[in-house]
Amino acid sequence: MTEPVKPHFRLLTLLIVPALVLVSAGLRAEEPSEQQLDALKERIEALSEAQQKETRQRDSVQSELREAETRVGELTRERRQLERDAGQAESRLARLEAEQAELAEEKKVQLRWLVKTVRASYQSGREERLKLMLNQQEPDQIARLLRYQEYFQRARTDRLAHLEDELVELRRVAREVADARADLLDRRTALARSQEQLEQAARERETTLAKLERSLDQRGGDIDRLRADQQRLEKLLAEMERSMPEMAPAGRGTPFAKLAGELPWPVPGEVLSSFNSSREGALRWEGVVLAAEEGTPVRAIHPGRVVFADWMRGYGLLTIVDHGGGYLTLYGYNQSLLRDVGEWVAVGDTLALAGQSGGNSRSALYFEIRNRGKVVNPTRWCDRRVTLPPIARSD
Repeated sequence: MTEPVKPHFRLLTLLIVPALVLVSAGLRAEEPSEQQLDALKERIEALSEAQQKETRQRDSVQSELREAETRVGELTRERRQLERDAGQAESRLARLEAEQAELAEEKKVQLRWLVKTVRASYQSGREERLKLMLNQQEPDQIARLLRYQEYFQRARTDRLAHLEDELVELRRVAREVADARADLLDRRTALARSQEQLEQAARERETTLAKLERSLDQRGGDIDRLRADQQRLEKLLAEMERSMPEMAPAGRGTPFAKLAGELPWPVPGEVLSSFNSSREGALRWEGVVLAAEEGTPVRAIHPGRVVFADWMRGYGLLTIVDHGGGYLTLYGYNQSLLRDVGEWVAVGDTLALAGQSGGNSRSALYFEIRNRGKVVNPTRWCDRRVTLPPIARSD
């Protein structure tokens, strides 16, 4: 297979070959002077230095892109948590306000009863007990009436004590309502601030991406970059395989190796770039690119453990899950990563939110399956008829 000509090599050729032709033509007439050879050498060195400078600039821009996209991912994850916290704060406030309204209504009932009781007691006069004692009725009847009055007095005392407790509880709930309102306001303020930071980070990413596109030198530069990205991923996976002990098949269910054609896809979108299809030049896709709107939940297709969760050149924010038995799944181009290295995930757990990191111009998901480091065709493993469980509320 013929290797594509690198842009800096093409440029060197354009300058050096004409110069050598001139020199060799001059040999027939006269030997080139030492001064001419020194001048040619200086031109070659200057060109080489310029190319090295351009390479350093590209690396610097890639580093800026990594920082910008990682920042977007972190802010998106933070905003997601803030939205969840704000929702919980709103629910708590609604519950407390309902409790406050219920206590206030109960207080009104108790107060009406108290007013009625006090009025009745006042109208009957203070000598009611004495009147009963002087009454000419039978002693047994008098005793019953006295017991009734004592019961009535105890009931009134209990109701008063209950009313006092309810007033204390009402004041406590009122304080909690005030605290909950302040907490909700703080969370909404933090959410708004987070949104501003997220928009700023997104603008910085766009600026960096434009710089990166300007720095890429035509098609040959793209091919070299893509090949280097693939090699970098291969190296990472090889190092992981060497350094990590092989994990037993995850979970109690069917091992990954026995589920060919029975696994779900991580997102519902269609295949945009198929496995082993042409990419750039002689390069081919080692996975598939799936359509996914920005923010779409990217979900685990099988139980496993997260072994990589970071930004990687060419793949953006990337998550790798080890399913045991030598099988790995890779999820790239994400907007935000929601799982950390070492976390165990179940089938259907949300790993990330889809996006366009890695310098992509449109939102999508890059998805690979590997067996002991070798890529396998995801379409032979995943089937649209296999559905994922509903997303858990905690996700």
